[in-house]
Amino acid sequence: MKRTSAAAKILSLGAITLIMVWTLYPLAWVLLTSFKPPADQFRPVWLGFAPTLDNYHAFFSNSEFARSLLNSLIVTGLAVLVSLVLGTPTAYALARFRMRGKPAVMIFVLLARMTPPVVLVIPFFLLARKMGISNTYLALVGMGSFLSVPFVIWMMRGFFAEIPFAIEESAVVDGCSRTQALLRVVLPLAAPGLAATAVLCALLVWNEFLFALVLSGADTRTLPVLVNMFVSEKSVEWGTMSAAGMITVLPLIVFGLVAQKHLVRGLTMGSIK
Repeated sequence: MKRTSAAAKILSLGAITLIMVWTLYPLAWVLLTSFKPPADQFRPVWLGFAPTLDNYHAFFSNSEFARSLLNSLIVTGLAVLVSLVLGTPTAYALARFRMRGKPAVMIFVLLARMTPPVVLVIPFFLLARKMGISNTYLALVGMGSFLSVPFVIWMMRGFFAEIPFAIEESAVVDGCSRTQALLRVVLPLAAPGLAATAVLCALLVWNEFLFALVLSGADTRTLPVLVNMFVSEKSVEWGTMSAAGMITVLPLIVFGLVAQKHLVRGLTMGSIK
């Protein structure tokens, strides 16, 4: 039994190591390239070059960096907020209320999330132009919310379903209305789920490139779109683009570390009864 247990631990550790290498290798290579001088950027080596900060200096020297960073923060923050406000009550209703056609509604929500973005880009672009909101935060926030609301509904419906309905009944017996029971009892219990959903929605909106490229302009350009500016017809500034990629990823890493406790609790919520 001990030998079997030790072998299982070794196999698990090996599998985890392979997954980590597979996942982190591209990010590590981008990080390394961001410190390489132009002459060494195409050399497949990890060592043996003189590290430089010129790539980061070139990116930070770009006059549009600060504006693009602010645009990404505004669009991501507002889109996540709107998605949670719209998706959470819908998820609660689907988890608690009995209604006809609930499976069809859930499939419709899932299809809205599974539709390839390239199919929706042109309708979004034409609609934004018709409404006169191209190159505005409203178009980008609406885009982010559209992509995130189905995800919020599916995530939060599972979290609400794991909370016993008897807790709400007890709150109602004690004098709370249905709304008060939701706000004072259910939502605090589902807070880890809300945190996990918010983090994943932020990842989704922050990294969105195609919609942001089509709907944004010079005043509302986000960081992923700014990174694309280092690719031209004549050349690709690999070092500067790698530095830009690392700067783009850094806020999400910090956000994930700050919310790590709630994220882990949210993703494992309901796994043990």
